[in-house]
Amino acid sequence: MIKQFWDWFTKQQSTLRKITDGDYDLIDSILIELRTIQTGLAVEFEKNGDEIIMTISADGVEDNFDIVKEIVNGAPKIDNWDFVAFRQPIPREKINSVTITVKGIILDPKTLWFRAVREDDNLYVQIFSDTLTEDNRGDIGYGCLMLLDNLIGEYDCVTKVRGYEFYSLNEATDFKDDLDPLTEIRDFLDNYYSMDA
Repeated sequence: MIKQFWDWFTKQQSTLRKITDGDYDLIDSILIELRTIQTGLAVEFEKNGDEIIMTISADGVEDNFDIVKEIVNGAPKIDNWDFVAFRQPIPREKINSVTITVKGIILDPKTLWFRAVREDDNLYVQIFSDTLTEDNRGDIGYGCLMLLDNLIGEYDCVTKVRGYEFYSLNEATDFKDDLDPLTEIRDFLDNYYSMDA
């Protein structure tokens, strides 16, 4: 199925380049073809000069990580296309300028806080927001996970942290001094795992 997908993609690639000009219906055609291999995958596109970078994502589902790797490893060489497995972290120098908006709520890692909790050799991360309420907890949680894909990359977001919990900043009154800004989570994870190595 992977070979068939890439055979189809190679034949269509000149048309598919129009995605970066705003022809987003073409994304659906790629997703339909990918569904013949595995459901639940996502694709994202970025233009870099003449080159188009296509990211194939497991959309945070660890069970789909192996198939994403197989798909990208099976990619043919096509001029001016680059194929990447998983959403990649943004460059460190851009961390302070990234935000995500979910249902009108702007999530800025400079105004979000985190605390790491180790339990039974597993690492959990608690994230605190001063805009979180019971009504928007799900939306803010979803937005924070998207933000984490940008900050640490999809692969590390899923494999280095066992789980995430989302709280109002008011719930951190007893340990506010123990919180770090979310902008520092990549450095924290790098240090945490280098100590375990």
